[in-house]
Amino acid sequence: MNVNQASVYFLDDESQVLGALRRALRLRLKGWTMVFESSPSRTLDLMSHSTPWVVVVDKKMPEIDGAEFLNEIKTLYPDAVRVILSGDISHETVVESAGIAHLLLSKPFELDEIVAVIERAVCLRTFQLDDELRAGIGNIDNLPILPANYDALVTYLNSVDEPDYVCVAELISHDIAVLSKILQLANSAFFGAAVPAYSAHDAVVRLGHDLVRKLVLCFELYTAKGDLDLHNQLLKSSERIAEGCVKLATASQLSREDTERAYFTGLLHNIGELVLAGQNSNISSDLAGSFLLKLWGFDQRIVDAVRHQSSPGKNQETDPVIYQLNLVKTLVKGDSSLMEMDVFLESLDPNLLKNAQLSDYVGSFS
Repeated sequence: MNVNQASVYFLDDESQVLGALRRALRLRLKGWTMVFESSPSRTLDLMSHSTPWVVVVDKKMPEIDGAEFLNEIKTLYPDAVRVILSGDISHETVVESAGIAHLLLSKPFELDEIVAVIERAVCLRTFQLDDELRAGIGNIDNLPILPANYDALVTYLNSVDEPDYVCVAELISHDIAVLSKILQLANSAFFGAAVPAYSAHDAVVRLGHDLVRKLVLCFELYTAKGDLDLHNQLLKSSERIAEGCVKLATASQLSREDTERAYFTGLLHNIGELVLAGQNSNISSDLAGSFLLKLWGFDQRIVDAVRHQSSPGKNQETDPVIYQLNLVKTLVKGDSSLMEMDVFLESLDPNLLKNAQLSDYVGSFS
């Protein structure tokens, strides 16, 4: 088996879909081994000669259901990223696919969307892990599928050059719980606005499209159906950590861009706990969370911060945001109030303060 060759398998009973993909992707994914098949049995036979990295399957086929086929792939090649294509993105399809597929894409699809997904889907290979650990991540059950409202928002934003604030506001208004959280942030001290934001439109204008897009994903994940008590607990923890991350980012005079990144890193720091909830797994929640964020195309610095939050020194680069996240978690874990942060910082090792870019801030106390 050629385990080092990047390979993607497409299984679809529609020859015109396979033909269109073959013509388009040959130029876009140079260096990849690409297989386009309509027969499930032949696809499995070919995989025995070239191990799949990514498997993209149509949901409804005459011989076998796409989810059933991916279930077999999960057993045979657990470290392959599994993608379902479906013209029916109903609640039932999402629920059925959630335990099997890593990603769910609607048909018809945009070529750029397929390419982006495939390029992100090699994320399991980019993590320096042994085979057993990589397979363990691939076997995680009930991995969250991108929320429908978020998917609709991204589809709209990618379809226009100049997004309309009214359209974006309408899209985020579909989930009242998410909208209330976005309005809460828009009116927080973080943005220092003198005039309150009362509507979805006001929030979008104040926060901007990109920030709103990320917030919709974050809050939809934590308010999704499931163990509501656990989701509420994780959301409250993530919001508290995010608040602390903003305080440290501000104290260390990070840029507005890095302060926003610090906020999202804090907000997403425990997403791995949501992924692993109810599962008997040896996978760390930090690793599971970073895998999901990498799969969904988040900024690599956020992915690295989530992965190394418990041991920031293992990251290849000294990113103050990772150290600050680690410090806030230590403070909160000790059941201390964020109001006691200055006292906590004064007790830390100078080298740790330096890595967190907080030496000048703490020095200003004396």
